[in-house]
Amino acid sequence: MQILLKWIIGGLIAKSAYNQLVKEKVPQRRVFISHSWKKGSLDYEKLIKKIKKEKILIYNHSIPTDKAFDERKKKELEKIFRKQMIYCSKVFVLANKGLRSDSYVQTEIRIAKELGKEIIAVKPVGQKGIPYFIRNKADKIIANKINSIKKVLK
Repeated sequence: MQILLKWIIGGLIAKSAYNQLVKEKVPQRRVFISHSWKKGSLDYEKLIKKIKKEKILIYNHSIPTDKAFDERKKKELEKIFRKQMIYCSKVFVLANKGLRSDSYVQTEIRIAKELGKEIIAVKPVGQKGIPYFIRNKADKIIANKINSIKKVLK
């Protein structure tokens, strides 16, 4: 009986170890999601919820919406953006039609390009076009749908 018990326990441990080794590891993606506090916070929150709901592993380098900064300090902001983006691989830009080219989204896009980051423009569902300054700099333009998001994060 004791030998049988040892054999069963040993088999369970071996199976568990094998499953752990074979288990496909999904890497955690490091992303920065550019958003405007005035025009994009709701879209930003929806995108984050969508990603979490699908259990997509990301490390979000974005500046949280509840930690808005003093927009008058341009040089300081550029340092913050650069610091947040330096370790990410992709920069998502919520391409809302109302964004102006003089917004800080433009600054974030410029810094992302300087750092060699892939820029993904996320077009809201049902929106006809996206602002020219975003379309012109984006490496990819995707719909704000979970399958499109999953595809660019692979």
